[in-house]
Amino acid sequence: MPRFLPVGKDAKGAARFLLAALPALGALLTALAITGDLVGRMARNHPWATFASFGCAATAVFLGAVAAFGLRAGSAAERRVLYLGLVVLGASLVLTVYGGVRTWGDRPQPSITITPKRGSLVTVSVQASGLRSTDHLVVQVEQLGSAGRPGQELYGASLGPDTSGDVEQTVDVPLPAGDFDDIGAKAWVGDEPNDCYRNGNSTGCVRVHVSRPQERPQLAVDWETFVRAPRISIRLKAHNLPQRPTRSMTLRVYGLAPGLPARVLAEWALAPDADGSFDRRLSVVVGHAFSDVCVVASTVTRGPACPAPVDDGTVWLQLAVPSAQ
Repeated sequence: MPRFLPVGKDAKGAARFLLAALPALGALLTALAITGDLVGRMARNHPWATFASFGCAATAVFLGAVAAFGLRAGSAAERRVLYLGLVVLGASLVLTVYGGVRTWGDRPQPSITITPKRGSLVTVSVQASGLRSTDHLVVQVEQLGSAGRPGQELYGASLGPDTSGDVEQTVDVPLPAGDFDDIGAKAWVGDEPNDCYRNGNSTGCVRVHVSRPQERPQLAVDWETFVRAPRISIRLKAHNLPQRPTRSMTLRVYGLAPGLPARVLAEWALAPDADGSFDRRLSVVVGHAFSDVCVVASTVTRGPACPAPVDDGTVWLQLAVPSAQ
């Protein structure tokens, strides 16, 4: 058996083999199960190997055409062109196998999204594919301060892939009270990305602005006249008050009488609950010594007057005391 492919009188067969380089390359891609979108992935993720593979195959076709139609049969030039064409064709097939195997092993970066929902709730969805059975997809959701500085972690998970190497997870994350406006989420496999939200080129990271405006206090007052001494029933509500710095609510009830200074009948300094919200019901006996009563609630001053000046964090109302029956 000859060591090399025969040349000379059988050189036409070798030339035809080179002319079939592109179909041979296609057959190898099919054998590697690299068809359709996988060819696009191979060209996108490994452009140099793909370009070199198809370029070498095209060169082999050209060399086969030169040997078959441009050179004298049995000449030394024909022999050199055929050997060169076979080497180029071999390089094309090797590069195809390399690019195909690398394409099989490609692991797309995880995809993560944040969707604000009603109230203090966001939905986090994460997807990943191409994971090995030993890989874990790490997901982290956190508050973001100024300049993208991470704050309190709101959610964390380490997710394993299914039998197909895919991860698909959706979770609702409640937002705590506070004066932060941005939420960041990131997902990664392996080492944690550095400065995920600042440089803009890390993969698997998302930052979303959550509008959570602080509400002014909601104050409602009703008279209770079924008792001997009139008293007022106060309903005080507020939402999204910041926890850092902590905001308390000051509530004062003044009794007003003509020609006399206002008299403080009751005073409270109230703290919000863990969600930064107030919802209080209070009662104060007023009696008949005053002509009017003034109720004021404020988150910006410890000693609010009533009536109060216009202020974003202060509300007040004044009512006449019911006459004695």
